[in-house]
Amino acid sequence: MVRAARLRLREMSVQVCAATAVCTVLLITISAGAVQAQAAAEEYGDYDYGGISTNCSESVSIAGGWVSYSQGGFPGSVLTYHCKEGHYTFPVNSRVCSDEGEWSTMRMANGRTVSQATCKEVQCPAQLQLDNGELWPKQLWFSPGQEQQFSCLDGFMLYGSAVRNCTLSGEWTGTIPVCDDRGDDCMDPGVPPGALRDGDRFRVGEKVKYRCQAGLDLLGSAERVCLESREWSGSEPRCLAPYIFDSPESVAQAMAGSLSGVMDVTSPEFKKRVSFGRSIRPEEGRLNVYILLDTSGSITKEHFQKARDATARLIRKLDSYEVNMKFQVISYATEPREIMSITSPWSSSVAHVLQELSDFQYTAHGKKTGTNLHAALNMVYRRMAFLKENRDSKFNETQHVILIITDGHSNTGMSPKSVLGKIRAELGYSSTKHQDLQPGGRNMEDHRAENFLDIYVFGVGNSVNKKELNSIASQKQGEHHIFILKEYEDLGTVFDSMISDSAVTMCGIAQETASTKHDFTRPWHVELETLSSSKAENCKGSIITENWILTAAHCLKPEAQQNPQSVMIKHGKTGRKTAASVIVHPLYNINGLKHKNVDEFYDYDIALVKLNQSIKLSGESRPICVPCTKPANGALKLDPNSTCQQHEKALFPLEETQAFFITKGVARKQTHIQTGSRREQCIKQAAMTFKPGTTASLTEFVTDRFLCTGGSQLYKDELTCKGDSGGSLFLRKKLRYFQVAVVSWGNIDVCSSASAPPADARDFHISIFSVLPWLEQHLGQELQFLPFPS
Repeated sequence: MVRAARLRLREMSVQVCAATAVCTVLLITISAGAVQAQAAAEEYGDYDYGGISTNCSESVSIAGGWVSYSQGGFPGSVLTYHCKEGHYTFPVNSRVCSDEGEWSTMRMANGRTVSQATCKEVQCPAQLQLDNGELWPKQLWFSPGQEQQFSCLDGFMLYGSAVRNCTLSGEWTGTIPVCDDRGDDCMDPGVPPGALRDGDRFRVGEKVKYRCQAGLDLLGSAERVCLESREWSGSEPRCLAPYIFDSPESVAQAMAGSLSGVMDVTSPEFKKRVSFGRSIRPEEGRLNVYILLDTSGSITKEHFQKARDATARLIRKLDSYEVNMKFQVISYATEPREIMSITSPWSSSVAHVLQELSDFQYTAHGKKTGTNLHAALNMVYRRMAFLKENRDSKFNETQHVILIITDGHSNTGMSPKSVLGKIRAELGYSSTKHQDLQPGGRNMEDHRAENFLDIYVFGVGNSVNKKELNSIASQKQGEHHIFILKEYEDLGTVFDSMISDSAVTMCGIAQETASTKHDFTRPWHVELETLSSSKAENCKGSIITENWILTAAHCLKPEAQQNPQSVMIKHGKTGRKTAASVIVHPLYNINGLKHKNVDEFYDYDIALVKLNQSIKLSGESRPICVPCTKPANGALKLDPNSTCQQHEKALFPLEETQAFFITKGVARKQTHIQTGSRREQCIKQAAMTFKPGTTASLTEFVTDRFLCTGGSQLYKDELTCKGDSGGSLFLRKKLRYFQVAVVSWGNIDVCSSASAPPADARDFHISIFSVLPWLEQHLGQELQFLPFPS
């Protein structure tokens, strides 16, 4: 290959130059070869500008499986082992090619080196302990397809699964079985598969301890205490085999649930509810986020880019919450490097943080071999100390979240755990205090300080030191803070899916990418079906509160207005509600221009439907933000005293604004709203609907209440179809969605033909801003409206 040729040419140059007078010519040839080698190396991101590198062998094998290479045998290439389903690679699943032309050494858990990788059968660790019950069969490991059964002694009730099956992934179906008589203060905490528990007394103040069988790693709390609340402290333990990884879906759910608890108590809208055991509200919705990215020698350029992209997605997700945030982003190898300092005035600007992250290069650490997590955490500590001492008088009232992403062991510097003691001390936590002790040995002040600190750890790949990472991650009641992912691709999936968690019920939140059929990219979108004597009328609408639907007036005929029970609303996956009342805008009159030979006139084409039963807000059914309301103001992160005019300016910064609508009840489509001088050109196309003899002017027909979409000079705009009426025309800001209009009508039926829409096709929508007094009249008790012009 190029590198090998480069090495041979260099060797030749030494011999020839020593014996001939044609050295100059040969050196020119060598330089050309070096340029080729440099170009190839730079393409793969591993050129060392002067060092001599050798390719690794591409004839590596694995017993019972196959091998792939990311960059052939070039230094920096990743060799990945593959096994058939139900088997795993042992002792590692990947290796990296060094500059010396050697694949990284394979080691077992005990440190012994192995020369040949193999594929082994995945197995499930058995349930070893069931107090006050029987389990069968009794063995240490189970093969996929086998089952273990559980029963309780007389006087005890079985909680959890009576039968569990071992799956191909090495995990059990069902939930941990527990036999309990509810005679103690706390319920039996159970024993996870592969673990043993010490302690069989469950009264307040009693402790239980867990340990895993050989070959398994314990994640979660090794020790738990029965609290006065009759709940167990810490997080539920689990014993993880080396080949078991958390699925992106389960991580997203757990992470979103925990982070939602953080955001709930951090949000200014927090209303004394306890979410995930968190009852302490930080000052003024303040949150400091510290993100630590492992960029050590084992991280390839591809992995670095995926981790960086996933981090950017996470930051955008966090920016969706109505919380004032500052960011610290650190890349760490042998030494840490600051991508963004939390002491910078730009640390609260998400756009600036994302730009700095994008500009940070994979090569920034130079020859980076070590993984010095201690140094990275120590940088976090120093920044915390600086904020506390110099700038931030409310430091101890701020929520602090540390997220660590790593693929291996911390093999350089001191133990990272030693820094955490200093970080906790900055927040007021001290294990030496003894007054006012709670069960578990922590006093009320310590407990309060711990509530203000969350440490999430993402280990990627099968080379991570799970024991070390578990000692770093927070262990909070009912939450998980440590996750083991198989690939860096999974990290992006996790952060993409987080926001869809059902605990988040703020307006305008949606799943950004539909990776599974259970994702909801349009949770406010509903279908309206009106059952009339002749036929069923179908339209669309949007959830604006848990009790109200916004739609188009022409979707609700007089018969539906007189008989609201005939209107059915379908929401989410299976939700169905009936209308309790229908309110059409009083100035809507389809025949308003009949005297000027206009058959259908859609001015004020807007209506409200009140439901007979509130929608239970969740990830699949929640409201869209309505401009000029306090919830929308929080979503836009504007000053609390902002006005409606400021909302309009923020949402329509240009004469051509990107917008979306839902067509055929499924797809989110893009268009552009034309305002200012561009609106005049847009609405001219409405004249094509005039019949011969029409005497109405264009401004009479398309009033100021209409927004016009389509006809962009820069973009290919989508257009609505018949049946889309009543749906929302919406914008996206900070990954939050705002309805600015109701879909009303179009000048051409573009969906009845398979050909491309003609250039003069346009859509018209009733602007929310034009009917605010009417909306406030009916929704003022559920939505707090901002001041708007009379």
